[in-house]
Amino acid sequence: MNPNEIKEKLLEILISNGYQYEKFNVFPSAKKEFGDFSTNLFFKLKKTEKQISTGDLINLIKNDPWIKENFEKIEEKNGFINFFVKNQVVYATVEEILRADRSYGKNNLGNKKKVLIEFVSANPTGPLTIAHGRQAAFGEALARILRACGYSVTKEYYLNDCGRQMELLGVSLKARYLQLKGIPAEIPEDGYHGEYLKDIAEKIQDIALDTDNKFFENFAKEEILKMIKKDLADFNVYFNSWFPESKLRNNGEVEKIIEKLKEKGLVYQKDDALWFKSTVFGDDKDRVLRKKDGSYTYLAPDIAYHQDKIKRGFDILINLWGPDHAGYVSRIKAAVKAMGFDPEKLHIIIVQLTTLYRGKEKILMSTRKGQFITLRQLMDEVGPDSTKFFFLFRRADSHLDFDMELAKKQTEENPVFYIQYAFVRAMHILSFGETKGFKQNDFIHADFSLLKQDIEIEMIKRLKNFPLIVEQAAKTLEVSKIAGYILDISGTFHSYYQKFRVVDENEDLSLARLALVKCFSIVMQNGLDMLGISQPEKM
Repeated sequence: MNPNEIKEKLLEILISNGYQYEKFNVFPSAKKEFGDFSTNLFFKLKKTEKQISTGDLINLIKNDPWIKENFEKIEEKNGFINFFVKNQVVYATVEEILRADRSYGKNNLGNKKKVLIEFVSANPTGPLTIAHGRQAAFGEALARILRACGYSVTKEYYLNDCGRQMELLGVSLKARYLQLKGIPAEIPEDGYHGEYLKDIAEKIQDIALDTDNKFFENFAKEEILKMIKKDLADFNVYFNSWFPESKLRNNGEVEKIIEKLKEKGLVYQKDDALWFKSTVFGDDKDRVLRKKDGSYTYLAPDIAYHQDKIKRGFDILINLWGPDHAGYVSRIKAAVKAMGFDPEKLHIIIVQLTTLYRGKEKILMSTRKGQFITLRQLMDEVGPDSTKFFFLFRRADSHLDFDMELAKKQTEENPVFYIQYAFVRAMHILSFGETKGFKQNDFIHADFSLLKQDIEIEMIKRLKNFPLIVEQAAKTLEVSKIAGYILDISGTFHSYYQKFRVVDENEDLSLARLALVKCFSIVMQNGLDMLGISQPEKM
């Protein structure tokens, strides 16, 4: 039973009886007193000659055979119509979950549509920051959720390996190398001052002191890329594709896209610069593609990159950017529209920044001088799972305050410990059940109607909501829905464990309760997998 099934039935009832309506919603009820599902249908009926009262509408709904079969009560409260599901319908969920097992929660919403998620895409000029870490956690989880919903997903990291920042990286590394050799050398004020360049400089074999900067630039880039890939792997984040900007430049793709825009009459000369008519497509002002000195702005290769994405045949493009790129959205949307791609199929998600705390003490950082806590340092201190869950629990568009001391606690105050402990506890109960002769293959044959306690019914209903939560997360591109759900269902399980013994002398009841615990473990495993968080065997 889910909102879509109820809505389809209500539509059928309205159409067959000649009632006109506007778009209405069916949704899980916010409070137990309002049943399991509610709808705002009555407020959405059109005022025509054929009118119906709330009471008559409820009676019309109640008389439908499918409604009678599935609901024990339907009532009106403040104009909303509330549905109370029959317990025997609830019990069917247990068998549904057991049979679906690791497929429970998956669907075919995407119908194999090709999706490209581009995220992290940090310049290869230094270690990943916590801002990159939050994007990495979000992108990996979103990819897993979309795959579970039938999309064909490619994860891509765009390497900004060209331009001024890379030149400064080479100059900065050369200065560090010369310093190691006892030769005075200054890092440019706008160069890279982080200690990590000292470590990289120590890896360089003896070379001529007049070696050009390009050598140092390439050496630094390769070493930093190794560092980035290692950090991401330890964070359980992997990419299908690493796309370098240099590929676009070396293949002349930037020049080609500018020529294509010229052919469309979408560029013009002004003040010795080349401009893109982005206002034609809704941008607030036109944008420079090529500056007076002949160098390209960031926009030119970015347009070429998005053209490449489109040419590769993706149906949906998703970009995860930091808040410093928020003003960049309209010009990229204008660019893809200029190339004939539906801008509504380009989703740009701004992942907000994270502030680190130790308890109540805020940790001050400065990326300019290399004085910041890296993703690696955060993982090493609080663990990859805690790091990832804290990043994912809040909406991506919300600023995150991250308490490192809380994330390290091995108590129920720490939501990650709380969640993983619930899973471990469930697995322990199942193992204990096996020692008492209860085989998991027999769970499907249990009498689920023995699960009569209010909290048992509540837990089954919440487990039933998991596929709906997954679908909502995919539709809204917001993974925090699953993180919040996992925390909530863990709380229900902890309460259940504390109130009732699962395995006792009543074998039939024990088998039914073990089946319920198995269902909980399945949902937890599937949900944590979607978030990219591990399921420990013991704690």
